[in-house]
Amino acid sequence: MSTFTTDKRSGRVLGRSVSRLEDPALVTGRGRFVGDISFPHQLHMRVVRSPYAHAVLRAVDIAAAQASPGVVAVWTGADIADLPPIDFRDPAGEGLRPYRQPLLARDRLRYVGEPVAVVFATDAYLAEDAADLVTVEAEELPPLLDAAGAPGSFAAGLSTEALVLHAGYGEVDAAFASAHAVIALDLEIGRHSGVPIETRGALAHFDAARDVIELYGAAKVPHRNRDALARMFGRSAAAVVLKEGNTGGGFGIRGELYPEDFLVCLAALRLERPVKWIEDRREHLMAANHSRQQRHQARVAVAMRHLCRPV
Repeated sequence: MSTFTTDKRSGRVLGRSVSRLEDPALVTGRGRFVGDISFPHQLHMRVVRSPYAHAVLRAVDIAAAQASPGVVAVWTGADIADLPPIDFRDPAGEGLRPYRQPLLARDRLRYVGEPVAVVFATDAYLAEDAADLVTVEAEELPPLLDAAGAPGSFAAGLSTEALVLHAGYGEVDAAFASAHAVIALDLEIGRHSGVPIETRGALAHFDAARDVIELYGAAKVPHRNRDALARMFGRSAAAVVLKEGNTGGGFGIRGELYPEDFLVCLAALRLERPVKWIEDRREHLMAANHSRQQRHQARVAVAMRHLCRPV
């Protein structure tokens, strides 16, 4: 039961208990999550992920996977080189554009779990077996593991320190000079992530009769996600539809667009069959977004004010 209250005279929600509307289907096992949805003749996608935290990508051998039973297609970054990197959800400075992530890694591997190749097969288990046959040849580079460490190399001519931002207003120096006291804090937050009960998942279906691509899965910002997909594929917003059913938790890391969401949509368009991907827990711990390690050094100027008690 939710504990909202209501002013019965006005009918406004202020304080009374209100019965939840979503519970009956969930507690009786009738919830419908993306894993419960399927289409006839659908393909299953499996992602081949980087085992390296930082490396130069030399080659990806997909020959054995392509020859495996049930495999319809195997893609590497070279197969989808016509597509741009993933756009930012919110407007960002031009200087950040070189740091956008490609759908599949090209030239450089930058984290364990980064998508390197994808396998599409008629069965989820066949897709997984084939993905295990893909080999990644790479030259390891030193990883950057500490937020306080010196910036490293992101790409040729690009540092991992993408931007240094200075912002402020008012007479800051004067405020500190005249402060009653200055408090300095050194605050650290470790790297961490959310682990919802339901892992990520996506199912794409292309309705050729309507020329509409449908994406089923978590979509907490559906309009922004729709627009990002439309930009990626050069389609109108009306030609992309996002559908969200029940969701087994989010914690801030589900509902955003990841490479896998774009890839299932692209595969549904190019292979002309529905495409489904359900993340396993090991994948989730590697590849779902992490909150970056942070260190905040803060100084606060405090001014004293005379306080008078009311008479």
